[in-house]
Amino acid sequence: MGDEPASKPAAAPGQKFPPNAVHLVRTVQQINVQLSQMADQKASILMGATFVVFTISIGQARGGDVSAPLVVLAFFSFVSAMLAVFAVLPKTKPSPGGNPNMLFFGTFTQMSEQEFADGVIEALRDEETLYRAMLRDVYQNGQVLQRKKYRFLGLAYKTFLVGLVLTFTSFAAQYLFQA
Repeated sequence: MGDEPASKPAAAPGQKFPPNAVHLVRTVQQINVQLSQMADQKASILMGATFVVFTISIGQARGGDVSAPLVVLAFFSFVSAMLAVFAVLPKTKPSPGGNPNMLFFGTFTQMSEQEFADGVIEALRDEETLYRAMLRDVYQNGQVLQRKKYRFLGLAYKTFLVGLVLTFTSFAAQYLFQA
């Protein structure tokens, strides 16, 4: 989460924000949390399905019935499961350098309680600084969604789909050439 924040534009001293500004930031934050939860649920479903397919494939192979479609199905199921795991694998440490995000647990768990409290209180002293801290957290959570969760989740689904198509193609070819 160590993305460098955009340079801070010069703001008018004592800049005031509309009373509903906090609602906008909270709404965006809640939407990001919901998108993250949906990605985690989809990855969990895909992991379960692919592990079941992989386990059944291995069971069939151990029974001596090893065919090309079975190998293709097992391979693509395993790769898809691994990609789904990468989508939900948490990053718990902040990136080195840069301005730390006080709202990210990976940052504040590396601090003493006093350092954390002082940092948050400093952000609370000024309305603009508070909004910037909240918006930085929203932005960084969005970056994790885009760069990691949805990227790996998309790859996992595409891999599984390609595996199913290749398994069907391999099965059809095997059936046609045996006849």
